[in-house]
Amino acid sequence: MTSLLSRYRANKTANFQNSQTKLFLSLLDKRYRKVLEVNCGQGYFTYVGTRNGKFADCYGADVFPDFQKEEIKKYAESVTYEDIEENVVPFENDSFDLVFSMDVLEHVKDAAKFIKENLRVCKNGGEIIIGTLNLLRIGNLILWMTGKLKFPRKIGSETYGDAIHFKEYRADDLIKEIVRSSENEICSENIAVYRCWLGILPLNLGAERFPKLLDIFCQFLFVKFKKPL
Repeated sequence: MTSLLSRYRANKTANFQNSQTKLFLSLLDKRYRKVLEVNCGQGYFTYVGTRNGKFADCYGADVFPDFQKEEIKKYAESVTYEDIEENVVPFENDSFDLVFSMDVLEHVKDAAKFIKENLRVCKNGGEIIIGTLNLLRIGNLILWMTGKLKFPRKIGSETYGDAIHFKEYRADDLIKEIVRSSENEICSENIAVYRCWLGILPLNLGAERFPKLLDIFCQFLFVKFKKPL
């Protein structure tokens, strides 16, 4: 298993991963007391947040118990991991100041339930960040033009098994899904969208900054919003 430190260092020389990490950090505009990473995997983005002094008490939840607590403990005040069962996040209502997920939504069959669970465990006035691949990224346009862009879609295999994308989102679709899942408690005007990297990921070729006209073709989308008080 690759250490989080090794991944962090390697990402500084990889165009997309470095851009993704820097943009994630830019969304953390204060120090958060109690933070949950949903479907955390090894906990890379929790590590990024703690290493840069943004997270205090860190929690991870996933169906795979790979969360690398020992590395994260070097920078966090406390670190906790819990298993997810039956797609229910294993924490009480209104528990966290920040709830976030990265590269998860595209793998979820029931997006509405996933978003509702994020909202449920977030405190009123707390923040939620969701990062997911953009449906309109350049690689997908090539697949669409050749008639190969269909979902569900197997995109490869990893240590957890086959990696399946059940749905991918344009920015507008993602906003609509959040509004619908919140039963209109969250207005589209209160959801901020941030776009990351323009290029071809397998070749690690691209740009971190690109003309506004091309931003709909970015590789990755972040959305950030608050749970209403």
